[in-house]
Amino acid sequence: MNVLDSSVWIEHLVDGPLAARCASYLVAERGIITPVQVLYEVYRWTLRHAGERAAMEVVGHMECTRFAPADVTTAVIAVQFSAAHGLAAADAVIYATARLERCELVTLDADFRGLLGVVLIEADA
Repeated sequence: MNVLDSSVWIEHLVDGPLAARCASYLVAERGIITPVQVLYEVYRWTLRHAGERAAMEVVGHMECTRFAPADVTTAVIAVQFSAAHGLAAADAVIYATARLERCELVTLDADFRGLLGVVLIEADA
């Protein structure tokens, strides 16, 4: 099981330079846990860049994953991670979800660099 950050979904959608590396994490949709914040960010991005029809198609794909609830525990842990690691609110919620679910967070976002349980997909140097 993995939590995929919004950056992974968006890189895949735009077929960016790291899309092939992201795709390997997207093949087993049932093994993906999706924080509601990720759904929000990916839907918003797709709506802005590709329109409502494409955004709803992405939501359809994401519905094959398991959604993690946003609850009090997640919020409290997120605040602790935000304070300890300087994470923005959305990133802290996503990271807290991954840690609470005991799975890895897969991301392209360097703000997560060095954090426990993070798989950072980067371009080869």
